[in-house]
Amino acid sequence: MSFFVCARFDVRDGRQAEFEEAALALRAQAAEEPETRTYRWFSTVPGSYVALEEYVDSDAAMEHNERGAKWLEIVFDCAELVSAEIYGPAGAWVREWAASRPQVTLFPEFGSESA
Repeated sequence: MSFFVCARFDVRDGRQAEFEEAALALRAQAAEEPETRTYRWFSTVPGSYVALEEYVDSDAAMEHNERGAKWLEIVFDCAELVSAEIYGPAGAWVREWAASRPQVTLFPEFGSESA
């Protein structure tokens, strides 16, 4: 069963190049991770970005985050997390992380035993 993340970031003034470098490094890292199915960035206006991620499960997402901790630190330093939607069975670490961030919404799968 897949685990999905859709996160929107607004970059702080003057930090766009640094943010983009970190985002592209995370994308390159994800391409080498067999349990990361999709890791893409989108933007319609300068300074506003959306990350779309799919992992085999929430543990794979955590492993991605641990491997990319250096780059994620830069992302969160350069930009505000405007919103994040997380879809699928969330492990304890995901629920704990989301509980401290009001802009994050968890969506368990409707009709599944893990919901």
